[in-house]
Amino acid sequence: MNINFHDLMAFFHVVLFVYAIGGDIAVYYIGNYITKDELSIEERLRVRSMRFLVDMSARTSLVLLLPIGFTLGTTFGSEIDGASLTIIWMFSFFWLGLIWMVHLKKDTETGELLRKLDLFIRYLLSFVLISLGVFCLITNQIIQSNWLAWKVIIFGLILINGIWIRSIVGRMRFSIKLAQNLETKFEGEQLIKNDQSMLNKAALLIWILVILMAFLGELKP
Repeated sequence: MNINFHDLMAFFHVVLFVYAIGGDIAVYYIGNYITKDELSIEERLRVRSMRFLVDMSARTSLVLLLPIGFTLGTTFGSEIDGASLTIIWMFSFFWLGLIWMVHLKKDTETGELLRKLDLFIRYLLSFVLISLGVFCLITNQIIQSNWLAWKVIIFGLILINGIWIRSIVGRMRFSIKLAQNLETKFEGEQLIKNDQSMLNKAALLIWILVILMAFLGELKP
């Protein structure tokens, strides 16, 4: 059986896209249970833990889409290949290991340090990708296909969206603590609902961005 390398990468690209968008949808529906004040805080915390675990499928897919996307891009005129592409693959595997360590070590001092490193990488990478995409659009260098350059920009925007989501999740920890206290329970419940409403908006935006990336990759306008 003869399998074309590009077709194999395209297959994994589709699979990871499905897990990325599917994981985000599952997180969206699971997260809405956190706002149900008829459930005990303990029950909602268990749901919250489940959401973090399900979200790892989307996070894993996002990281792996980066090197696979650049690998596929070489077929469409991207000059990012050879040693540069190898570095992207190595960095992506390092980043993947890091996000799993953040998940496994959460609520520990080590986990907090790793979380800050992951956040720094997301800020830096979003800046690099958006800058690269804009540079390619303006100069028509490195990546000659405009649709591909736009995909790079959108990937950077997805990372920024993820940073926004993390900031909301961080606020929700404080809201849950307030809800656990009888004196501040009402205020905490309202803040949880507000935080989840904002998370839903962020989720909708990330779905739009991912679907737009799929549109550009499939139609290549």
